[in-house]
Amino acid sequence: MRPSLVEILKCLKCGADDLHLMVKSKDDLEITKGLLSCRRCGLTYLIEDGILNCLVFADPSISAARRVYRRSKEVLGDTLPEMLARRWHMDSAYRQDTEANYRELLSRLDPGQGWALDVGAGTCWTTAGLAGRGYRAVAIDISADNKLELGRQHFDKDVYFDRVLADVNHLPFSNEVFGLSFASAALHHSRDLDSSLAEISRTTASRGRLEIINEPVRGLAEAFQKNTGQLEGPEGIVEKHYGISTWMGSLERSGFKGRCRFPANIRERLTAGSFTGRHKFHFLAGLIARFYRYRPFRSMLEGASFYPGLYLLGLPLIYSGEKTSAKKSPAVYDKGR
Repeated sequence: MRPSLVEILKCLKCGADDLHLMVKSKDDLEITKGLLSCRRCGLTYLIEDGILNCLVFADPSISAARRVYRRSKEVLGDTLPEMLARRWHMDSAYRQDTEANYRELLSRLDPGQGWALDVGAGTCWTTAGLAGRGYRAVAIDISADNKLELGRQHFDKDVYFDRVLADVNHLPFSNEVFGLSFASAALHHSRDLDSSLAEISRTTASRGRLEIINEPVRGLAEAFQKNTGQLEGPEGIVEKHYGISTWMGSLERSGFKGRCRFPANIRERLTAGSFTGRHKFHFLAGLIARFYRYRPFRSMLEGASFYPGLYLLGLPLIYSGEKTSAKKSPAVYDKGR
């Protein structure tokens, strides 16, 4: 981390923003080892390998997930860090889909001004893109193992971002500091979606932007499929599968107003007719792709038929919103905990 990050931090125990930074070692990029201490309550936060650890009161579900990620790192022990950071070891179809939606997002973003939060940043590939657009980006995740620790693979003369171990349900940031809050395929891992979005709202500036991409949405038609309402994932990792009405209701309650966008990955696959068995309703999608090249059909599909399709089939959530009202959140831990 860099010293400027302290400007937007607050203590998780008492809520004070009076934090003292002690630097033990640093390199040309950042503070690599040190600690922050709250002058009011004395709670300390360690900095190791450039990563600030704010998981001082980890929920049991977070501790379980961290153990899973540690075991996964041991399995992938000989894999090159650069390959892991750029996700080259992952399923190619999944990577192509998520990157298509991210490229589309970056094309809509103006050059960055101010702080940006990347929730559930993983290997920080998305954070690097935000930093490259000029934002003072902050990557948060619950694990450093083959996640935040890989962020350094993206650093160069034009790209730097801070990395923080943190729980999205209890963010260590002051109110309304981020002009942009962002999440890619992260919020469905939250143990409590309402609490997560309330915290994101609290730390997002008034009229600040919220961009969500690549979140799975449960379609009504999935009720007729095997394992409806379930997502595949390692045991110990929270996986939630919400319908679009749940997503939109939670976003509205958290003080955001916005709209869903037609997913770029679906547009690209309809154009190429390249759906695979890993895609939901891939047979139906293949039939639709045959007519997608006709402009009237394409306009109808991305226009009047988009929201019905979102509710029925559960297309990936691509959401653009603005914070229009404040949302109070219990962001300070019980002192007696």
